[in-house]
Amino acid sequence: MASSTRIQDINAQIHFLQSRKRKLEDRRKDQITTILARCGASNLPDDILAGALLEAVQAFTKNDSRIPQWQQAGLKILKPGRGKKKSIIGS
Repeated sequence: MASSTRIQDINAQIHFLQSRKRKLEDRRKDQITTILARCGASNLPDDILAGALLEAVQAFTKNDSRIPQWQQAGLKILKPGRGKKKSIIGS
């Protein structure tokens, strides 16, 4: 009997963690969508955006010297209270 209760507890924990994971993934997708809109990237062609993101991932992996500069620019976009539709292009 105790083992069946333990299995039920583990299954409940698994279900909870799977649900939490889905919520966190959805939240991250929303954050990425917001970032794309704030910096005007949502207007770029998909192939250009994908290429730029790939370059950023590769640069991050290699600890590229551009990373601190990108972090500073990114922090300006992520500041609380900034308009979601405002673009920094041309600033």
